[in-house]
Amino acid sequence: MTKQLRVVIIDDHPPVREGIAAIIGRTKSHVVVGTAGTYDEGVHLVQREKPDAIVLDVTLPDGSGLDLVRKVAVELPETRIMILTVHARRQLAERAFAAGADGYLLKESSGEFLVDGLARIADGDRVLDPKLVSAKPTDGCEDSPDATGGLRLLSLRESEVFRLLAVGQSVKRIAGVLGISPKTVDNHRAAIMQKLCVGSIAELVRIAIRTGTIDP
Repeated sequence: MTKQLRVVIIDDHPPVREGIAAIIGRTKSHVVVGTAGTYDEGVHLVQREKPDAIVLDVTLPDGSGLDLVRKVAVELPETRIMILTVHARRQLAERAFAAGADGYLLKESSGEFLVDGLARIADGDRVLDPKLVSAKPTDGCEDSPDATGGLRLLSLRESEVFRLLAVGQSVKRIAGVLGISPKTVDNHRAAIMQKLCVGSIAELVRIAIRTGTIDP
């Protein structure tokens, strides 16, 4: 019997983790050996399990997925890393590859495409979501984006969410303050990060400080 590919899933949304695990669980070639919802949990899980592959979101509540990519690339160079994200940005994909990721897929991709992508990166291929193949590497986002211009793209509600995220409020807390659902806050967070060309909360905080949205 061919050895199964041992996979770890790191994503801060339980339904997403469960969905990915269910997709992988239907295959004979892959097996999920653990899941985590935060950067710290992910680090401990990966160090313990030493998986063949990781399915990882870029945005985590307590750290950057790209930082986790860099850490794994150094500590476990044989472990393959598949970024699975809502951020449809070629520039972010290139940053992920530079950090050490092997694949970059969008969460809207089919389960079959994810399983195939995991098999391909296990074989040493680099995988980029087809929707990003023809996109320009910057996608309108430069390495040092015009943060002020990005802020002008935010709606009033997105600006409120941006400020609350920047001061360290949790999704649950923001939902309570604004009287909206946590899912809606997550949607706003994804839109904000897309418009500001950032891939982590830490980068978002830096923009908030640089533009005077919050005090240093």
